[in-house]
This record gives sequence, C-alpha cells and structure tokens, in this order.
Amino acid sequence: MAEIDSPKAIAPAWHRPCPVCGADHPQPLFDNRMTPLDGLDMSYRVGRCPDCDFCYACDLPLPATYDGYYRLLSKYDVVIGDSAIPPVAAARIRKTLELCLPQLPGNALIADVGCGFGALLSGFKAAGFSRLYGIDPAPAAGREAARLFGLDNVSTGSLRDAGSRLPLAQADLLCLTGVAEHLPCLNEDFGLLFAQLPAQARVLIEVPALERFLAPPVEPFGEFSLEHIQYFSAATLTRLMAGFGFTACSISNSELDGCTDSLFGLFSRGTAGHPAPTPSPARLDDYIAYSAAVRDSAQQKIASSSAPFVIFGAGSHTARLLPQLETLGMTPRIVAIVDNNPNLRGKTLGNFVVQSSDYLAENPGISVLVSSFNAQEAIAQQLAGRHPTILLYDAIR
Repeated sequence: MAEIDSPKAIAPAWHRPCPVCGADHPQPLFDNRMTPLDGLDMSYRVGRCPDCDFCYACDLPLPATYDGYYRLLSKYDVVIGDSAIPPVAAARIRKTLELCLPQLPGNALIADVGCGFGALLSGFKAAGFSRLYGIDPAPAAGREAARLFGLDNVSTGSLRDAGSRLPLAQADLLCLTGVAEHLPCLNEDFGLLFAQLPAQARVLIEVPALERFLAPPVEPFGEFSLEHIQYFSAATLTRLMAGFGFTACSISNSELDGCTDSLFGLFSRGTAGHPAPTPSPARLDDYIAYSAAVRDSAQQKIASSSAPFVIFGAGSHTARLLPQLETLGMTPRIVAIVDNNPNLRGKTLGNFVVQSSDYLAENPGISVLVSSFNAQEAIAQQLAGRHPTILLYDAIR
C-alpha cells in the first residue's frame, strides 16, 4: 500500500505532469517528508503514471529550490576520504568507457554535464582523449578538476549554461551520468541540450536502476534522497529518449558493490538500435513496503535507550529521520548534528546547526546515532572505544 501522510504533512509548491509521456493523473505512492536544510524544504510526493508506468516526484519544490541546493549545499565538489575516485565511482567510469570507446573516433570531443570534480573526464583522459569539457553547479568543480586531474575545461554553471560554456555543436559524446534523476525540468532541460548536438553525437545516460532497488544492500527509502526525483527503468528511460528522437545503441543494468546498481544507456539518433526493453516487473510499491519495515525496526533501536545523543550525518538520511523522531517524541534527546562535509557545516538542518565532527572529540563519551546506511560500519569503527553508538541497521554486505 502507498504510504501517504495527511495533506497537512507535506505541501510542495509545484505539481508537474509525467516527464515521460505528459499524462497528468499520477497515482500517489509515498510522501517523502524532509526536514528543511538551510531553509530549503526538499520534501516531495512520489507518484506513478498509470499511462506509461513512470515513477517520479509529482508534487515537489520549485526548480529554484534545487538550484539553490546545488549551488550552496552540494557534495559533488567535495573529496572526503583517501581517494578522489572511490571504488563505486571507478566502477561507473569503467562501464562508461566500455560502452563508449568503441563508438568514438580517436579525436572525439566529449562533454560531461554534471561532471562534479571531473572523475569521469579523468577516465577519458587516461584513455587518451584530450578534447574534454565539463560543467557542474558545484562552486569548486572547476578548481578541483584542475587540481586533481589537470582538467582545464571544467566550469561552474547549471545545465542551462552548458550551451554557452561547452562546445556542444562539436560534441561526439554527451555524458549525463547521475543527472537525469535530479532534474525538476527534465523535458525542457534535455530538449535544450539535445537541440545543440550534431546529428552524429551519442548520449550516455547513467541513472539508478529501478529494477535493482531491492537488490542487496538496500537502504530504506534511500532512493528518495534530497535530490532524486525521477526513478527510471530500462523501459521508461528508452521511452523518454525516444521522445527526443534517440534510440538505444545499448541499454543494460550494471552491478555495483555497496550501492544501488546503475542503468546505463548509450543513445544515438535514428531508428536502428537496441530492441526496446519490455516493461520492468519491478514495482516501486515493493521497495516502499520493504523500506517501511526496515525503518520501523530502526526506530525501535533508537527507542530502546533514553540517553541523549549526537547525530552523525546531515544528508538525506537525517533529513528524513528528523520528522520521524519528532513524531515519536524523541527530538529532545538530540544534542547536536555533525557531518564531515565542509559545505554543510554551519548550515541548519531544522533547528540544528550542523557542526564539524570535531565536536565529538570535544565531548568524549557522548552517545552517537550513526545516521548513514552505506557508511555505517566505517563511522562506527571511527568512533569505537570513544563513543557509545546507536546503529540503525544490521550488518550490511
């Protein structure tokens, strides 16, 4: 059954029709209620289009809210940890190169929209390509791309700036990895980009694969992040691209270790291409039901203690957790919220100011609720012996 709160619980500012087929009678599935991050309320309602089976945020914040988030609160220009390219990102890069290299001339011009700090472009550079261009709204994207990988043609800007910042009219390949699931104006933005490409250009799209939302490990409601507002299967991505005159040269799921598997599609203009995939048997309803059960178990772990605690993590997981704790009357137990992302420090999450994790060193012995799924074990090891921890999830593969 759909998890829909009362109308007063969530009141997004904008309603939109199905981005794939244009129908406008979505079946509501889930209210993704989120605590405002630095005053930006990113809550939204997930629905399914009964005409084409596409699942998307049908009631959501205005596009300007997302622009503000990516400009001010981005994590995509921040390197945290020992490697600029973690294993999951490296696996995505390998898959992209595997799909694209056989289709490209040696002097190909490659444009990456939503490039972050240039990790994918660095993969093309290592493969011998030199005509590499990128754009990302994250403020430090260009600086970090140059520092980490020697990429000189990465600029800061939105997707709508791409036409004036990138030589799209000469592009042999346009990369949109981890982009399509984020765009509130999906049709308008894609139409703007594709109209500027030459006839021979290929388009590479990578998104989380709806068919694999229930493939372990499964973060409860993790696909409903602050930013993910489209949920693609192979069939719905193919149909979306067909509306712009593109067919699939290749479309497949790629297994990733430690996060949701990706759907990769390489598209070109024309009628000859990969056979259209059959509709996916995966249902977002099943993912929602599973997530609700895991969430309820996690809440019981928090309720089993009455001690005050610090929350470690200030991202989507915590933005979704705080309304749940408020409903259960547990908010008074929260002492502080800390995070390693420097872009979040000093920002507000609800009534809390996000602090550096150095706060924990200044308050030895205080309990810490680890508000993360994928990083739960790593954070717990970091805190071992210094702070009692509240872990919400059983051992994660």
